[in-house]
Amino acid sequence: MGYFRFNSQDYSESERRTALAETYAPLCGLDVDVGCEQLDVNVAVRTFPRAVVADSYLLDHKAWRTHAHIADGDDSMMLVIPRQGALGITSGSTSESICKPGQMYLLPLEDPYISRNQGALFVTSIGLPRQFLESRLAAPGRVIGKNFHPQDRSAYQLLLGYLENLYQSGDSLSDSAAKLAEIQLMDLAALVLGVDGENEVIAGNRGVRQARYQAMRNYIRLRMFDPELNSDVVARHFNISPQYLRKIFGEFNFTFTDYLNGIRLDWVYRNLANPASGRDYISTLAYRAGFSNLAWFNRAFKRRFGLSPSEVREKATEQIP
Repeated sequence: MGYFRFNSQDYSESERRTALAETYAPLCGLDVDVGCEQLDVNVAVRTFPRAVVADSYLLDHKAWRTHAHIADGDDSMMLVIPRQGALGITSGSTSESICKPGQMYLLPLEDPYISRNQGALFVTSIGLPRQFLESRLAAPGRVIGKNFHPQDRSAYQLLLGYLENLYQSGDSLSDSAAKLAEIQLMDLAALVLGVDGENEVIAGNRGVRQARYQAMRNYIRLRMFDPELNSDVVARHFNISPQYLRKIFGEFNFTFTDYLNGIRLDWVYRNLANPASGRDYISTLAYRAGFSNLAWFNRAFKRRFGLSPSEVREKATEQIP
């Protein structure tokens, strides 16, 4: 995965307009209006073999793709997803359409377009191969060059969660994680655009379950210190049955309990191995992590790490100069 970030605030005011025109605009394949005093741009671009994802914060922004840009031969399509604020888009010969959070716009990059926003806008754009979309979409005319609501609302929510995780990861994705991320993003994007029956089964089985699994793992990490956290609580939060939750975890060779206990044990280990946490009793850390049975905690800890909690702390203490 390639990663590039541009922030106009990294440049002095005297350099900012030049940087926007010479760095940001060519990166996005656009011309940019740099005449506005308030113009501010912060964009992070991740390139995959077949897809591109750009997260952009734009303040008082106007940009346009011209016939000169189209000569680059890029016939992919860009799925525009406003996260905060509204974006005006004029594509081809159509009149301007205002795209807001909860809506999407599928831009064919082989056509000229103008985009603009007043005030602050946070928007994600996903570049997708035309061939990939046209071979899967059930009704291309409903979405290409149009402002529309997602075809599958649950897939849309999962896509937003997946994009947020990707945004938080920055440039830290490994090659294997990047390959998986690309597959999931393309599957979820196809679902929200409306795919035909056969491809819906393929994308749904592969993309939605993976995204839901990732979303549940993130939720568990956020609530891991809650001693009342269990599979019923998580399933209720995601509006699925506990049986389906267990099935999803099983497909990735985990049980819910093993995953939860694993991240709790890892957290205790990190604290025991950190001399700065030496004042905390082992029992205090175990209870804080959500364990209620110290005997079970000690056995599980040694099974996972091959050392008892006290042995881990002793080794950390010995390393203090």
